[in-house]
Amino acid sequence: MFGYVVANKAGLSEQQLARYRAFYCGLCRALRTRFGQLGRMTLTYDMAFLAMLLSSLYEPETRTGANRCAPHPKTPQPWLQNEFTEYAADLNLVLAYHNLLDDWQDDKNLAAHAAAALLRPQYDRVRARLPRQCAAIEQSLCALHQAETLNPLPADMAADAFGALMGALFACREDRWADGLRRMGAALGRFIYMMDAYLDLPADERRARPNPLAPLRAAPEYEAQCKALFTLHLGECALEFEKLPLVEDADILRNIIYSGVWTRYEAQKQKKLRLQGKEPNRT
Repeated sequence: MFGYVVANKAGLSEQQLARYRAFYCGLCRALRTRFGQLGRMTLTYDMAFLAMLLSSLYEPETRTGANRCAPHPKTPQPWLQNEFTEYAADLNLVLAYHNLLDDWQDDKNLAAHAAAALLRPQYDRVRARLPRQCAAIEQSLCALHQAETLNPLPADMAADAFGALMGALFACREDRWADGLRRMGAALGRFIYMMDAYLDLPADERRARPNPLAPLRAAPEYEAQCKALFTLHLGECALEFEKLPLVEDADILRNIIYSGVWTRYEAQKQKKLRLQGKEPNRT
């Protein structure tokens, strides 16, 4: 369930886009430093959002620089790092590890099984550093797998389980901001789970996989119901976000929450229109 928490780059200024990329590059550097090249391959923009959010809230001491790397061998890329890019790198590794295990359990994907085995030592090290978060991830995934054994798959039960996982990650400290961050992460997690179910439904039906939206697909109001559900969860996320005293990077974070997270949904919508002949193909 990666790739949803991204910016709408068209809505960012050049300066904002450079700042956003600096967090991404800082996360990439943290992954390489902490876990080597294999860990670097787990990189996603989703955890760059979390690093930026927590950095804006807690305002930690931050290091900056610019370096060449394998993807950019000619031009040095600006980066920034702090304790929250390192925290996000640890979580990125943990989520990638569990995603690989899930691919193995669902599809018996041998490549995923082998990759998970390679990441296991790093996962154990992160678990020692972040026992609360890793325990919450494991408990939430267990609840999610239990929900997915039921027929029909209960949408609220499954979405709440993934929401609890995200909430535990957002609440990086048990302090005055923890409850709000936990609620924000939980709402975003419910959105991600349901949006993933929506986009995966055609493939899930072909492969006879459980999907919480399958019983609703035949309803005339299906698309409107899904859009309303997504909007509800994002509204809950935005409500908690706006309570946080954020200044630096607040506009970039708003871009992600109010616009960027809809990117894949809008792409799917445009694809459907093209297939129906209602919009010209612009590719």
